[in-house]
Amino acid sequence: MADPPPPMFSTGDLSQGTQAAVAQRGNPSTLNLDDIFGDVMFTPDGDTVFLSEEQEALASGEKEVTTMASRAQGDQYVPVNKGGGLYTTQLTEREKPAMSMGAAGAGVQSTQSVPFKKAPQERHHVQYATKKKGSRSGDRKMSEQQKVERRERNREHAKRSRIRKKFLLESLQQSVALLKEENEKLRDSLREHLGNDKAEQLLNSSAGGDAPDAALIASSQGAANKVLDDPDFSFIKALQTAQQNFVVTDPSLPDNPIVYASQGFLNLTGYSLDQILGRNCRFLQGPETDPKAVERIRHAIEQGNDLSVCLLNYRVDGTTFWNQFFIAALRDASGNITNFVGVQCKVSDQYAATVTKAQEDDEETPAD
Repeated sequence: MADPPPPMFSTGDLSQGTQAAVAQRGNPSTLNLDDIFGDVMFTPDGDTVFLSEEQEALASGEKEVTTMASRAQGDQYVPVNKGGGLYTTQLTEREKPAMSMGAAGAGVQSTQSVPFKKAPQERHHVQYATKKKGSRSGDRKMSEQQKVERRERNREHAKRSRIRKKFLLESLQQSVALLKEENEKLRDSLREHLGNDKAEQLLNSSAGGDAPDAALIASSQGAANKVLDDPDFSFIKALQTAQQNFVVTDPSLPDNPIVYASQGFLNLTGYSLDQILGRNCRFLQGPETDPKAVERIRHAIEQGNDLSVCLLNYRVDGTTFWNQFFIAALRDASGNITNFVGVQCKVSDQYAATVTKAQEDDEETPAD
């Protein structure tokens, strides 16, 4: 009899915090992602930062949840003007494309305040960190011992990053396998209760017409997009377990509309699913959103590139928040783009001031 496969992790590969979680809750393969990821955060450029070990990193999280974003002006932070709300976006007019939110003013129909139903950014959500303003740690002269310690720390960071990535990848692979298994169970159940002929007729029939892409169980990416908002499909249940603030869009449809929005996204922005499904994401932009940041997003979509950018966004009632936005293209086996996924992270005013300043400096720096 063949030996069982080795465990995915050994406790010696994990941080002290994760080892404590292992002791309390079982073994690494059964742990929550929070336990594995620990205090790891991402920089806007996609590198990893371990907050407990990087004393000069500025975490993106807010100490208290704010309802209006503020801009840095000298040593003070001044609140951004409120936007015009829902009725300036054209989202209430289904026959018209979504627009960026307009300014508040006389004659603009007011939108009822929509408070957060729960904290818009929680511990299990994607977190970011960046260097604090004025940090010059890289310029300090280091002793040989300090250099050795830094190299060792970097090696440890790289090892832990590989562990986390492997865990996430294998978890996703397991989820896909389980979804396939559930799909087959559903098909078998239909055949058992209805007989093969009726079951096949039902499986191949349309849910609302004769169109082949409206089948009960989607067999293609295009068909799946049309049922992404149906909570009865296992795929959605799997997506919802991630509990991130994100949307999925379909560039094959006119205006690259939203075809799926997570509950976290709806809580963050205040919109309801029926208001935003089938509409372009530009309603998140507003009068004081940096057009250069918007152009970077547009260019990334055109080129099919991943992008992370910090910009000012607007909720349905015109209140504002700083968003560390990440967008990535999803591709099929042939490398063709089928969807884009956009992940939103509400960040603090201090973090946004640091990152947007770095973005502005990058814009002004001539390319080599």
